[in-house]
Parts: sequence; C-alpha cells; structure tokens
Amino acid sequence: MRAVASLALLCVLLVLPATGQPQSASPADADEPADAEKKADDGAADAPRPPVFYETTTVTARPVSSTSGAVSVVDSREVAASAARSAADVLRQVPGLNALSSGSRAGVTNAFLRGGDPNYTLVLLDGIPLNDTTELQGGAVNLEELPSGLVDLVEVVRGPLTSFYGTCALAGVIQVFTPRGGPGPVRARLAAEAGNADLWHGLGRVSGPIGRGGYAAGVSWDEEKYRIAQDRFRQLDAFASADLPLGPTTDLSLTGRFADGTIDDYPDASGGPVYGSGLVRHTDHRDLALGARLGFGDPAGRRHQVSVALSRRELDRLSPAVPPVVPESDESTSFTRLRIGWQVPLVRAARTVVDAGASGEGEWGRNASVLKLPPSLGGDVPGDYALRRASGGAYAGARLERGALLYEASLRLDLATGDVLQANPHAGVVWRPGSGATRLRASLGRASKLPSFFALGSPPALGGNPALSPEHAWGGEAGVEHRFASARLDVGAAYFRQEYSNLVDFDFDRFLHVNRARVRAQGVEMTARWQPRTKVWLDAEATWLDVLDLESGGTLLHTPKWTGGGRLTWQPSPAVSLRVQARATAGYLDVQYPVPDRDSVEGYGLLGASGSWRFTRNLSIRARADNLTSTSYETYIGFPGPGRAFWIGLGWDR
Repeated sequence: MRAVASLALLCVLLVLPATGQPQSASPADADEPADAEKKADDGAADAPRPPVFYETTTVTARPVSSTSGAVSVVDSREVAASAARSAADVLRQVPGLNALSSGSRAGVTNAFLRGGDPNYTLVLLDGIPLNDTTELQGGAVNLEELPSGLVDLVEVVRGPLTSFYGTCALAGVIQVFTPRGGPGPVRARLAAEAGNADLWHGLGRVSGPIGRGGYAAGVSWDEEKYRIAQDRFRQLDAFASADLPLGPTTDLSLTGRFADGTIDDYPDASGGPVYGSGLVRHTDHRDLALGARLGFGDPAGRRHQVSVALSRRELDRLSPAVPPVVPESDESTSFTRLRIGWQVPLVRAARTVVDAGASGEGEWGRNASVLKLPPSLGGDVPGDYALRRASGGAYAGARLERGALLYEASLRLDLATGDVLQANPHAGVVWRPGSGATRLRASLGRASKLPSFFALGSPPALGGNPALSPEHAWGGEAGVEHRFASARLDVGAAYFRQEYSNLVDFDFDRFLHVNRARVRAQGVEMTARWQPRTKVWLDAEATWLDVLDLESGGTLLHTPKWTGGGRLTWQPSPAVSLRVQARATAGYLDVQYPVPDRDSVEGYGLLGASGSWRFTRNLSIRARADNLTSTSYETYIGFPGPGRAFWIGLGWDR
C-alpha cells in the first residue's frame, strides 16, 4: 500500500509545481477535425492559449489571469476525459481540495477546502445555493449526490469569500454549471453504462437553439450496491435549462433540477462495517433547485442582472445506534432557501471596473426527530425544531489596472435577524511584468458564517444553543505562476494562511454547542502542466497543509499533511482518448466511538485509468477502472475504501 502511495506522490514531484492555473484545458486540438492531426508537433503548442474565463465571485465573467485569488476551472472537455461518476470525482484534481469519502458512491463525500470543515464551503448549482443548514455538520453538501450528467463545468474559488456571497463562505466556493444549449443544430445523447457492484447508469439529454440562446434538458439514473459491505445508492435526476432572448439587450436564463435518491450507508463515527454493529443508516432525500437570472442593459456597459434562486431539500433518515455514545434515531428534515440578488457594473472602462450589488435571503428549516434512549435513561427524547431567518447585504468592488499592476478591492456589509452588522472586505493585487509569462498575485480577505439551524435549534437536551454568534475567518495568500513557452510547461506555487475564530464547537462537559474554537490553517498549493507532444499532456497537483487548534495546540481531524495527484493523457486522434491517473494522501487523525485504541488512518495511493473511442459518427464507448492495484485502505477508521472497480458504457450522439 505504501509503495503505491509513494509511486503516486513521485508522479507529482517529477514535475515542477504550480498553482492558480485553470485545471481545465485539454489540448487545443481536442475537438478539432481529423485534419488537425496533420499539424506538426513543433510550434503547435507554443501558440498563445485563449484566456480561461470564470463567473464565480465576479459580476461579469473575467479571465482567471486577472484575479488575485486562487481559481480553478474544470471545463467540459476535462469533465468528459475524467469519466467521472459524480462531482466528487471531478473535484479530486483541484489543488487545496480534499474530497474525503466515507466509502463508495453510497458514502458521503465532502469537500475540505484548505483544511476548513466541509460546511465552510458554499456549493452552488448555476448560482443556486445547495447547502442545507439542518444537516448535522452544519451545511455540508454530499458531492456524490451531484451526478456527472449534471456537470458541464466546475469552478472552485478558494479563500474567504463573504465579500461577494454574504455570510456563508468561510473557506471558498464550488460552483457546478449544468449543460446548456445554444445556436446550432439540435443535439441529443443517450448513454448506458454498467460495471461491477451492480453499477448501472443511464443518461438521456437533448439541447438546441432558441434564437441566439438555447435550451437543454436531461434525465439520469444511477445505481450501485454492495461495493462496500451492505451499502447501496440509487438516484434519479431530472434537469433543464434555457437561455431566452427577450429583446436586443435582454436575456432570461432559467435552471431547474429535481433529484430523488435513496442511500444505505454506515453512520458517522460508527466504526463502519469493520468495527460497527453492521447496521446501515437508511436515507431518502428529495432535492429541488430553481433559478432565474434576468440580464438587461448595454452588454458593454451597465448591464443589470437580477437573479432569483430557490432550493429545497427534504430528508428522511433512520440511523442505528453507535454504542456507547449515540442512540438510535429517526429524523425528518426540510430546508428551504430563497435568495434574490441584483448586481451591475457601474463603471466599465478599459482599465477601471466598479461593480455593485445587493442580495436578500430567507431560510426556513424544520426538524422532526426522536432519539430512542432506553427507558432506564428516560426513554425517547424529541429533537423537533422549526426556525426561520432573514439576511441581506450590499456589495461594492473595484478593479484598477495600471501598467503591469492590477488592483482589486471589495467590501460587503451584511445583517441577519438577531445578529450585528458584519463587514467583510477583500483586497488583492496582480503583477504581470515583462511579456506576461510570469504572474505574481496576493490577496487578503475576511469572511463570516451564520450558525447552522442544527446547532441553533436543537432542543437543550441535544445541545442546541440559540445564543450562538457567527463564525469568522481572516485569510490571505501569495502566489506565482510562470509559463515556459519553449518547454510547453506551466508552473507555479502559492502559500496561504487562514485563521478561523469563534467557531461553533460541542462542549461535552456542558453538553452544549458553544462559540470557542480558534484554528489556524496554512499550506502550499502546487500544480504543473506539461505538454511534451501535441497530443500528450501531463497534469499534476500537490498540497501541503498544516492545521492547528490554537487553543489546545493539537492537530485537527481529517487534515492530511500531503495530498496530490497526476493525470497522463494521450489523445492519438480526435476519436480516441486514453488517461492514466494517480492520487495519494498522507495519513490523518480520526475518531470512531467503537475503536478507542486507534486515532489515525494510514496514507494510501490509488491508480486508475479511463478512455473513450468514437468508432462511428454517432456511437462511442467509454470505460473507467479505479484502484487498479486493488489496494486495501481506509478513508475513516473501519471504513474501507472501494476495491478494484470498473465500468463500461455505450453512447449515442446526434
């Protein structure tokens, strides 16, 4: 096992590290016609690359190279090349992000950004927030519930970003963009895939034009079972989008998604199938996301955007007891969030941009639950609560370009019911000296997050505390990137440091959620991209992380010192793509109630491969294999990782 981990880390270290580069670009010829193969390797990759744009945390889409923060973009070609099953698979290639899973697709996979807890990360679907604050971790999103058929492109912005989104993003933002239609012919796709562990996947999707806009709609089904012990995953997804031209300068964009799923997995801290009782937790969930964005005004000037986003999640869960601490429970929760926003670029000159915006948000949460204690301890304890909260704020930001320097600064003021005014600034600078092959950047920001409904609303017998106040974070980073054009190599590195304060923690002595924790997270993110030949490229990333509890002096759970990975891709023709991928993680601390004599999980490394072949104009084959060496490893104590896994599928495109 350690040999595989060492091999994977070696793949990372063999290339120079970098950060801040978009994690997206496949070679420029990836989708070009066959005659593109006639191009000579010499010089083909030396041409300047088109800029990669991003939309998250900005009023108007802008190049990644213009931001002082850490932004990664995983585009549609990279999503396809990865042969991912879910958003979790897509995100594992992003530096600074540890997608930690409690098992297979049926487990829970959360994003730990730069050592922050998963509820510190805001997750968006076409601008619609998906975080549910009735969730036990305070709003973490299970990335396995976002199927790959829903994912066209992903943007990840790391660092404290309350200055744009309000009191919800201490560690960063993940935004998933769904497939959309546009000008051109009507397109359709049907796909069916099957693999071991009774894996079945089906997808149907259609897209086409509406004037200068377009529409898209699709449905997918995912199922697998018994990949790890008695776990099981089933989910139906339906999604649709439309971009409607309402006039010469007016457009309306719509997004809708509904999901209905069932998961059987092993409870948190239960010791999993190895040390636990062997009983699974059964969860049924239903998710609805609706979004609309109206744009009007001069596209080159003051173009207003008004957005409305509605998300609702309903969950029913039966959890077995986790001796000797957690009793059996039965819960039913619902959470609804309505967000309305407005934003506009007040000034849009060649070297100066001034943006402004405002947003308001309403949250409604309900929990009907019971902890089933034995009669000797008082019998059943209800955990019911119902809460609602309103919040809102105003935002202003400016970007000034002066020669080789670009300055940016922003400020957001927020107020929520029962809270004091929160002021969250952000500032940064970018320096591109000489030819622009080198980019240096630095940024600093503050963020705040409102306490979760679970911590606020649970009955006193279960540790609820309505007097909790917001959590805070200050963070900064400095990075450098450089492109060696003659070597076709992009490299760079960034150091980050973030301090969290007033964090919500559980005081077992008082059996109460309290504000007390102070945590410092620092590290270095490194990525590299090398294209030795026109149709061969190597991507790699590694993250060194040091997280410290400033009150106890101890290391936090689930924060490995090193994580990294690499992908070697070969595309001999536009119809064929082959990839070998490796990832590795160092060991980390963990606690499982039934296993008091263990406190850590060993590091591990995994090797996988994927490929696709379009053998006719309309038909293609895709396949993927994970854990090729059948490495035995744990993700949590008693939670084994999946063994060798594979699937193969047939697709039809029109």
